[in-house]
Amino acid sequence: MEKLQAAIEIARRKRASQDGAADLRPAASAHVETPDPDQRAPAADPWPDLAEVELDRGALIRSRILSQNASMESTPFDVLRTKILYQMRQNGWRRLAITSPMPQCGKSTTSVNLALALSRQPELRTILFDFDLRSPTVAQKLGLKDAPSITPLLRGETEFADQAVRVGPNLALALSGVPDSDPTRLLMSDSTREALARVQTTYDPDIMIFDLPSILIGDDARAFLQHVDCALILARADQTRYGDFDSCEREVGEYTNVLGVVLNGYRRSDGKFDAIEGDG
Repeated sequence: MEKLQAAIEIARRKRASQDGAADLRPAASAHVETPDPDQRAPAADPWPDLAEVELDRGALIRSRILSQNASMESTPFDVLRTKILYQMRQNGWRRLAITSPMPQCGKSTTSVNLALALSRQPELRTILFDFDLRSPTVAQKLGLKDAPSITPLLRGETEFADQAVRVGPNLALALSGVPDSDPTRLLMSDSTREALARVQTTYDPDIMIFDLPSILIGDDARAFLQHVDCALILARADQTRYGDFDSCEREVGEYTNVLGVVLNGYRRSDGKFDAIEGDG
């Protein structure tokens, strides 16, 4: 499996060679009529130019990432995908944040599994952003090394195509490989809002998923929730206190729409767990 930096560099060189070939084309004659706007060729699809990576199945299983392929193990995430799609389409929403009251509820594991479950829908295009900038884990869960910092993208210093990678034809990943010690100002900044608007306009994803930090450990998630349409809250049955959950739900509701709650680690009457394990 190619390392992320190498895959991104290959894609960058490919785009540069394509741009160079375009520059060598002969200039149009001054006597050629300008085509009717309605008859112009559509803009090139930017998705195939994103650097493509392959995921290691062993690394996915170790991180409990189970939804790349349809199976009994992927069923909970497939059901979650269907419910989320229905509600978001009903409301015309495209940006989904995933958070939790406190760490260790499984939010990052859920974010990755949901993104991969959505990628199995060929008519959908999904982008997953790792916005837990102090403690990013998405690249690790996917078994991808050498992920670049996402900070230059959010500051408008680099393009999405130079930072993101693609899994299959319709899932893009904007990974955060370098922890940021003070991301709050960046997450609520105009540059982040503008960068995301450019990505949405250029790549036109059906759903943008943002793996955010836990609500009650700092201001990072609060700073960003203004930029999304809705949020999914992860709670853990054997860990999350009701007071923490109640505070989280109320705070999320102040900034965006609460799409729903996922209860992780619930022990059924037969002694088995309905669990989405993970440390995110």
